[in-house]
Amino acid sequence: MSSPQRQKGSPCCARWAASLRRHPRFGWHRDNWLGRRRQVNTWADDGFEFFARHRLLRWLGERNVREALGPADRAALERMCALLPELLPAGPACLTHGDLWAQNVMAGPDGCPALIDPAVSYTWAEVDLAHLWTTAPPPEAHVFFEVYAELTGLDRDWRARMPILQLRQHLAVIAQFSPDWGAADLVRATLAPFRRLS
Repeated sequence: MSSPQRQKGSPCCARWAASLRRHPRFGWHRDNWLGRRRQVNTWADDGFEFFARHRLLRWLGERNVREALGPADRAALERMCALLPELLPAGPACLTHGDLWAQNVMAGPDGCPALIDPAVSYTWAEVDLAHLWTTAPPPEAHVFFEVYAELTGLDRDWRARMPILQLRQHLAVIAQFSPDWGAADLVRATLAPFRRLS
């Protein structure tokens, strides 16, 4: 998208994200794909369990993740997952794109955004927000976050939650790419408070 398209598209995209429909459960009616890896979408009633099991811990079995993260890192991730209800607010399951970063946002003929390459599921809306926030959004993206916050009543602490929610994408990058563009370092930094001192 060009800069003028982004200036027009950011509010449109924010209104779309803020209006996504809700569902009583977390998951999707079938599994799908995040890049080259299966995304398991088994239905769950608990968002914390769903996010921990199917969006974070599922990556620990991947060869590249095992090689990049040592036993202390993996134990810290498991510890953090057990604490998710204390670290994140409980939210409803919303329809999410699942791989929402700047390169998956295109301009339609009218200048409004068209989203491509989704990894759809019903999960916390902030999962999409975290992905967009932490993957080098263009300068015009501040409009998206301002409009989204106004429409949804997003609390002022939302930025502090983004590193935990973004772990899923960092782990996916480690699993699928070499080099991992610093994703392992970002994971270790986020998990540092959950490491046990020996």
